[in-house]
Amino acid sequence: MSAVEKASRGFSDIQYGDDVQIKIFLTGFDPFFLDKDISQSNPSGLVALALDGWRFEVNGKIAQIETAMIPVRFEDFDQGLIESLFSPIYRDPNTKLVFTVSMGRNDFDIERFPARNRSAAAFDNQNVLTGGTKTSPVAPKLNGHDFVGPEFVEFSLPVAAMQVEDGQWKVNDNRTVTTLAHGEFSATSLSELQNETSVEGSGGGYLSNEISYRAIVLQQKFNSHAKVGHIHTPRVKGYDADTEQAIVEQVRTMVMQAAASL
Repeated sequence: MSAVEKASRGFSDIQYGDDVQIKIFLTGFDPFFLDKDISQSNPSGLVALALDGWRFEVNGKIAQIETAMIPVRFEDFDQGLIESLFSPIYRDPNTKLVFTVSMGRNDFDIERFPARNRSAAAFDNQNVLTGGTKTSPVAPKLNGHDFVGPEFVEFSLPVAAMQVEDGQWKVNDNRTVTTLAHGEFSATSLSELQNETSVEGSGGGYLSNEISYRAIVLQQKFNSHAKVGHIHTPRVKGYDADTEQAIVEQVRTMVMQAAASL
């Protein structure tokens, strides 16, 4: 089962060409809430499927994207799935960009301040709740212990380069966070959040926020120079082929423009 899981999610074939100078890693998520609507798609998963192995040239250098599909299961996160998947990515000095992607709101949001804690009253794909609420957020686990890390971290993506001017959707630099003491507000800097208890990061209080948080914390531990952050795509209901194709193409453009800015 473990072998099938890793192979089907692309975990075991993350392989870049020998001539690649700009290595880009991107993750998408499974569809979720399928018990409510079995037709529900997830544009982030389509992005990962569409861009896996895609190569392009930018500023005279060869870039390649490798991708993986992440399960919507708290148990996998608690057991260190993200850390085991991303560690070899950060060990490679040619990894220049890391994007975690999930389905979000009305437009594209690049989530500036991911948070440590879980607070969403939403089930995962095993019908398990986060265990936290907006009045009582909880830390995720890592190998049986509470995850140790700052309450908030900050992305390092070249957000200005990614704000596509002629795309179908706006690309927002989302700074909205929620803390126990001050509720929801737009944070101006990471230092402003140092003494706060996180409830929601810019990406919310669910696994889309958490994958970004874990990816950034791990990048800092490895002292990697990769630019890392989270893209929330526009939300779709059910499956909408034309809309989702447009989402895939806008993400492709955003990734290319990020690579061109390096």
